[in-house]
Amino acid sequence: MQLWTEATYVGFDLETTGISSFTDSPVSYGFVTHQHDMWGLKITREGGLVNPGVPIPEGASAIHGITDAMVADAPLLCDVVEHLASTLSSLWSDGAVIVGMNVSYDLTMVDSLCQRLGLPTLKKRGPIGPVMDILILDRHFDKWRKGSRRLTDLCGQYGVILDSAHSASADAEASLEIFEVMLGKYPEIEIIPLPRVNAVMRTWYREWLSSFSEYLVRKGESPVDVGRFAWPIHDDK
Repeated sequence: MQLWTEATYVGFDLETTGISSFTDSPVSYGFVTHQHDMWGLKITREGGLVNPGVPIPEGASAIHGITDAMVADAPLLCDVVEHLASTLSSLWSDGAVIVGMNVSYDLTMVDSLCQRLGLPTLKKRGPIGPVMDILILDRHFDKWRKGSRRLTDLCGQYGVILDSAHSASADAEASLEIFEVMLGKYPEIEIIPLPRVNAVMRTWYREWLSSFSEYLVRKGESPVDVGRFAWPIHDDK
């Protein structure tokens, strides 16, 4: 069985045109790989801008700093989505662990765009391999901590420096570094067999989401859509 200490961890993040995994598109992406073996740690980075084919809303640009002018000559959405999907599929095929912050949002966007563009979805390309979401881990192991749990908050909580918030590559690397701190802080993580990672993470995620949905109902609001309970790729329901 593959050991956690020998696993390849790949941070993944998208900066996008909006907050919907099903209707918005990426404007940049980042993969950061931490490969651990007997010789130490090897780090590789890959990413870039994306031309989404639609104007980037001012509100989105205000967050990540990416404008229409910056992506005018960037690779087209259809080409980048195929690259993202094939990269994720290949990484899982090679036994890598995908790591991110609320990474189901990013994976769902890739999968949804594959459907919209007539490309094979992630599920059709092969088994969905192990996914580690630092937000789910933080909510599970530090359940009662008050305050916000954005990536910048988690960086402060786990002593990780985030050089450029809302840069896809920087966010991906920060998520990886937080995860590696968590591996040392919460030894229960390494007890999970890699083939069981998604089942365990899905259970912890649904426990939190059920509680959150009940909270919304108590406030007189609508419960969480049933499709959100699918993980790590949400259903459009």
